[in-house]
Amino acid sequence: MRATQNLSLGIAGAAAMLAGLAPAQAASDWCKQIANGIYCAEPENPPPSFCGTKPVSLALADGFAANPWRQMTAASAINEASRCPNVTSWTHTDGQGNTQKSISDVEGLAAKGVNAIIVFPDAGPAMLPAIRDAHKQGAAVIPFRAEVGGKEGTDYNAFVGTDFYIQGKTWGDWLVGALKDGGNVAYLGGPPGTSESTDKSRGLHDAFKANPNIKWIGQEPFEVTNWDPSLISKALTALIARYPKVDAVVGDLSIPILTSNAFPRAGKELPVIAGEDANGFGCEWQKEHADGKQSNYQFTSTSAEQWNSRLAVRWALAEAAGGKVDEPLIIVDSKGGKHQVAGPGDKIVKTFVMDDSLKGVVFCDPSLPESAGNGTGLTNAQLQSALKGGL
Repeated sequence: MRATQNLSLGIAGAAAMLAGLAPAQAASDWCKQIANGIYCAEPENPPPSFCGTKPVSLALADGFAANPWRQMTAASAINEASRCPNVTSWTHTDGQGNTQKSISDVEGLAAKGVNAIIVFPDAGPAMLPAIRDAHKQGAAVIPFRAEVGGKEGTDYNAFVGTDFYIQGKTWGDWLVGALKDGGNVAYLGGPPGTSESTDKSRGLHDAFKANPNIKWIGQEPFEVTNWDPSLISKALTALIARYPKVDAVVGDLSIPILTSNAFPRAGKELPVIAGEDANGFGCEWQKEHADGKQSNYQFTSTSAEQWNSRLAVRWALAEAAGGKVDEPLIIVDSKGGKHQVAGPGDKIVKTFVMDDSLKGVVFCDPSLPESAGNGTGLTNAQLQSALKGGL
């Protein structure tokens, strides 16, 4: 993924808009320049009401873009924004896990006069001054998923989030049932202090309270990994070396638990896993349990919510262009199941359970990479493009 991408209508596109040509035709230009337009939605007549009517330049300021989850999240945001003919440009910045660069990225977008900015603020409250300044300069700013503090309407337009506590509690309740005799459980979270992992940790701990046979191992409130696959691999290797038994691992960005091969390299069987959905979990489970083979490997997943960026886009465009967020957000999974994750006017999304191997509910699409989500709302072609860096 390129660190920064700025795709606009250019002189010809702007002239087309001024000449009163069909806005859908003009606005499609920026989207068609990204991976030959694979993420572009079909034109809608009329456009969704969240689009508003004013021309809007849109940006995604990512705290860290170099993992599969962020690639799918960016693709989802592009797809949602492309539904609006009044969106004139798209910019994507990568903070590279560096707080100062993330701050500079937001400051730079505001200085360039970008109208609407959605921010994944990995650095949490450290991002608030830059977000506040961008808001004061007139940009519609929507931090999403990671809390930054401050006050909605004063420091930014709106915060779009998810109930991470419930997600952690859901994983924990499932683990209590999966680990009937108890066991050692480690949780791999994100950057230090991130509200996402902190809230999930609370949910896990509450699920384990009445089950003293389940032992928390590793750091509190979570093993810091910055959601970086290489750091996740290092954390797993350290845990395996430190603890004779690791019975279960929970992860926000959970597919590297599998793809790092940390357990096979140590001569150990895969543990029980709880985390966010990825295609590799189901495919590995089918392989481990094929032809009556016995394996301790079981897993559950909730949707990884790459589609959370869609709701952030809706709010950003509505705030910048005078639109309304008055339709539900419905995500279709790879089996055609429909999940309403947000109602009209909602700012907090609700996740859904994708996999539960103990119930035989296992998603696997051999045509997709291991890291692909099965509940993203993207097509297979869009997933494959995004995960190949086609952004």
